[in-house]
Amino acid sequence: MKTIKKTIYVTFLCLSVILASCSSSDDDGGTDDGTGGTGDEFLTAKVDGSNFEAAQSPAVIVGATSGNGLMTFQGGTNEGNTIRGSVFNYNGAGTYTTGDNIANVNSLMYITLPNNAWSSTFDIGSGTITITSDDGTTIEGTFSFEGYNSEDQTTKTITEGNFKAIIE
Repeated sequence: MKTIKKTIYVTFLCLSVILASCSSSDDDGGTDDGTGGTGDEFLTAKVDGSNFEAAQSPAVIVGATSGNGLMTFQGGTNEGNTIRGSVFNYNGAGTYTTGDNIANVNSLMYITLPNNAWSSTFDIGSGTITITSDDGTTIEGTFSFEGYNSEDQTTKTITEGNFKAIIE
């Protein structure tokens, strides 16, 4: 059972990375503010009490996708640390849970380089993603979760998560 669960987890992780990195356009859809984006995008949180803020310079490293019932968002630092969220069966503003049962594929992840990930998905960890605004161009919301790393059996607590991203 552990092998099946780990295989599903790795498959889901790869799928999330692929879907989150897809874009139908190279244009960020906004007016350049000199940092590569519109200046309106952000992703911030506290990771075990320490501030996390997605990069704004030399480029804004925040993005979102939405379509076909899937919504993803992510933000990363210049060092490559990333927070990513995915909601399947997405249908607009509302609160979505992660980690509450084996059939729930919604996820929240905190990733550090070179190769560490703490996640809340299926029946691992626990979390919420609350979408407060989605106008079809920009998506905004909050999140928090307790992520679990299956490699070293550690947890990380991510609180006070806020984001706003242009939908690509």
